[in-house]
Amino acid sequence: MARMSEGKETWHRLLNWDRGQAGAERLAGVLLSDEGFEEVDPSHPLGGKDGLKDIVCLFHGQKWVGGVYFPRGQKEFKEIKSKFTHDLDGVFKNNAKGFVFITNQELRLSERKELSEINKDIDIDIYHLERISNYLNTPKAYGIRMEFLDIDMTKEEQLSYFESYGRKIERIEKTINDLSVNLQTYKSINNAIDEDSEFRKMDEIYEMIDEFFDKIWFDRHLGLRYRVEHKGEKINPEIWEGALKSAQKVIDKYGDENLGPYTDFEWGMLNGKLSALRWVVGEEWDMLDT
Repeated sequence: MARMSEGKETWHRLLNWDRGQAGAERLAGVLLSDEGFEEVDPSHPLGGKDGLKDIVCLFHGQKWVGGVYFPRGQKEFKEIKSKFTHDLDGVFKNNAKGFVFITNQELRLSERKELSEINKDIDIDIYHLERISNYLNTPKAYGIRMEFLDIDMTKEEQLSYFESYGRKIERIEKTINDLSVNLQTYKSINNAIDEDSEFRKMDEIYEMIDEFFDKIWFDRHLGLRYRVEHKGEKINPEIWEGALKSAQKVIDKYGDENLGPYTDFEWGMLNGKLSALRWVVGEEWDMLDT
C-alpha cells in the first residue's frame, strides 16, 4: 500500500493506534523528554494501578503528572473529557503542580479550551492528534516516528534530516568558537592585571557576585519561611525541603551573624552591588534575579 503524503500517514496511524497502552505511554514518555520535561517516569505501562498518574515528570522544576489516552479511532468528545477529568484528579492526589494530557484524539480549538479551563488553578498542557503528528513529522523526530509507527523516511525527508543535522553541527561549531574566543579574552584580561593593580580580577568579581546572590536569596527565603510558618502559605513539600537545605548551606558558608537582618540602607547597598557587578560581566542593569 502506498504511503499517504502531506503528513497524513502519521496522522492516520496515530488515530488508528493498535499498539496498546504500553506503546502509547512509552511514546508519550519519549515525546515529553524531547519537549523539555525532565525525569519522565511512566508508571505502569504494562498494566496495574497507577494512582491516577500514567506518567510522573518535572517541568521547570515542578512536579507534573500525565494522562495518556490512545484509543483506536476517533471518540466522542464526552469520552475524551471523561478520561481527561479522571486523570486530572491525579494532580491533587499526587501533590503535583501541573497536568499534561497526551492523546491521539482530534480536538477542536473550542474543545482544547474547554479542557484547559476545567480547573484554572492547575497548569495544563495538551498534546492532541494534530500537535503530535506535526512533531513526529519534523526531522528531529523521524527516529521516534519510525520506532513507534513504522514509518520510514522518504527521500525528501532524508534530505531534510541531513540538512537539519548539518545546521546543528554548524551551530555547535559556532558555539565552540565563541567559547574559545571568550576564554582567550578572559585570559588576556587576567594576564593584563598584575597583583599590584588596583583593578579586581574576574575571579574576585564572580566570587562576590555569588556571595551577594546567596545573601539576597537567603533574606528572601526568610520572608517566605515566615509566610509558610505563620501565614499558612502553601509550598510544594519537595521544593520546600530543597529550599530549607539550600538555606542551611548558606548559613554554614557565611555564618548566621553575617546574614542580616539588614537596615533599608544595607539592603539597598547589597542589591546595588549585585546589580553593578552583574553589569560589569555583561548582564543588564537591575538584574537581581535570585
